[in-house]
Amino acid sequence: MIKRSTLFYGWYLVGLMVIAMMLVYGIRNAFSIFFAPVLDEFGWFRGSTSIMLSLNILVYGMTAPVAGSLVDRWKPRNVALTGIIVLSVATACCSFVQELWHFYLLFGVLAPMGTACCAAPVLNPTLMNWFAKKRGLAIGLGQIGGGLSFAYTMLVEWVISGWGWRPSFYVMAGLLVVVLLPLYVFLFYYRPDDKGLTPDGTVTIAKEKAAPEETPVPVRDWTLGSALKTHNLWFLVLSQFCYWGTGNYLVLAH
Repeated sequence: MIKRSTLFYGWYLVGLMVIAMMLVYGIRNAFSIFFAPVLDEFGWFRGSTSIMLSLNILVYGMTAPVAGSLVDRWKPRNVALTGIIVLSVATACCSFVQELWHFYLLFGVLAPMGTACCAAPVLNPTLMNWFAKKRGLAIGLGQIGGGLSFAYTMLVEWVISGWGWRPSFYVMAGLLVVVLLPLYVFLFYYRPDDKGLTPDGTVTIAKEKAAPEETPVPVRDWTLGSALKTHNLWFLVLSQFCYWGTGNYLVLAH
């Protein structure tokens, strides 16, 4: 006998992912909004200034596997909360920037480290734990936040138009602390077991009749070394490179 709750808790985590992706990646995507006013104030070269976005993406790519490993070894909620704090502090401190290397350090190094610990590297495996039958749908819906992160930049542009580019960093950091931090504290559970549930919201109450045991399907015990030898992984890396690297971030700064 199978009992289902009215609304499976995993869908709350999908909503959390939408909000997190919007607020977290919106900070990176807002670069093109504050790029021009920063150049106007300091008169730096466009190429040397845009390096901070390149650094952001590079450090994020290098930190994401580390964040995923921390989730497996440490408490996932602590990893996410640490990421939010690092990202919010680095973002707020960008409002005090006076030298280009300040941006390199804050926006280029610290911010992506925080991003990796509280966004997709943590949220994607969370939804994979919570969903089995509707896993693709859940992750796909969660990725809506990635698209909304570009619309989020309209808020940043509105703040810059009214108060300047420095207060915009306060706003972005403040939304992380006021909105996202409490959501992680009160709603985030990495596995269904942590909340006494099972994937997809099914809870077995009793077995009416013993059914013949099915032959278990062998599951491969993947290791990093064995995964690196598969063409599937490298095809995924190539697709991400072509879409995000070439199709998106090459033009994002401008």
